Amino acid sequence: MARVQEFYRGRRKRRNYAIIPFIVLLALFSLILVLFYGMQKYAVITKDGVSVELPILSDGSRTELDGQGRPVASFESVDVSIVFEEADYSTVEAVSGANVPEVRAIFVPAENVTKDKLIEYTGRLRQGNALVLEMKPRTGEMLWESHSQLAQAYGLSPATDRTAAMPELISMLKDSDVYLVAQISCLLDERLAASSSRYCIHTDIGANYRDDSGTWLDAYNLELRQWVAEMAQELYDMGFDEVVLADIAHPAIPEDQNVQLVYTRDISTPRSTVNAVCGFALSVADRLRDRTNILSIYVDTRTALAKPDVTNGQDARLFLKVYDRVYIKTDKFVYSYNVEDVAGSLEIGNVYDRLMPVVENYIPDNTSWVLVDVEEETTTKKR
Repeated sequence: MARVQEFYRGRRKRRNYAIIPFIVLLALFSLILVLFYGMQKYAVITKDGVSVELPILSDGSRTELDGQGRPVASFESVDVSIVFEEADYSTVEAVSGANVPEVRAIFVPAENVTKDKLIEYTGRLRQGNALVLEMKPRTGEMLWESHSQLAQAYGLSPATDRTAAMPELISMLKDSDVYLVAQISCLLDERLAASSSRYCIHTDIGANYRDDSGTWLDAYNLELRQWVAEMAQELYDMGFDEVVLADIAHPAIPEDQNVQLVYTRDISTPRSTVNAVCGFALSVADRLRDRTNILSIYVDTRTALAKPDVTNGQDARLFLKVYDRVYIKTDKFVYSYNVEDVAGSLEIGNVYDRLMPVVENYIPDNTSWVLVDVEEETTTKKR
């Protein structure tokens, strides 16, 4: 007998289980997108690659991130002090002084640079072969028409009959086979100081600093360095065989004077006379490094021959590395000692031609010299 079912069992629907993996993949993909964009701010990019550093996992040794997700560098605290040392010129390479010619010259002061006087001086060159013309004395007067930047800006070299005649005088001397040296005062200049105080050393009350030598210009000033180089090049172009730079020095302040000097330029290194003067001399020589003519410089003390002279900043040992000659006012008794002072440090050339004695009223027994005429004082004895 057939069993009768009391309840109706409905028909079961067939379920699609294949959609489950799709939903899982979709959720996983969504999670990856959220993590990708949400974790970008924790990404740290280094030269070794990319890493994610979560703040919750940081042990304090990892890179911290700012609000924009950028790494914040942290360093150990240290005490730091910056020390600016004075320039060291001992490593400057010697490049000048080879094949310097012998020069036996008579010094011609600026007031005597006229046609008649130059003919007279030329006639006296029986034992000599050269004239040293003072083309710019400490007064600042320039005996040629200069087109240098400062000369043009301040009218330092006005056209006159004297400046107009200078090319002809130079040509006349060259036709007589005279070796010509131009001497210019560099850091003592009354005319420029009167035209503008912006190039002068000042006192603490703002006045231009001056002493018995004259008004002093600032060796730290970069425009002055360029100006001296421009003047030297103009003199070479006029026909001078050699240019000698005088008065490249710092004023020597007497010990009994409590003077605070003010300069035209701020610098990072400690100020010193040697730093100022040697820096000036090196800068001018570097601007004229491509010259084919002779470039020389004065030193004013015997101390400067043996070591840097801290009173005026000059250092002949350094100058002899980048200048062809060093001029010094001396006499027949002292010059032999002057030679001993520099001979040991001279790397190039002959010391007797490179250390130029400037002497008064006598001709030294030397291959090179400059003779300066000085009127001797006469004394009248009372009877």
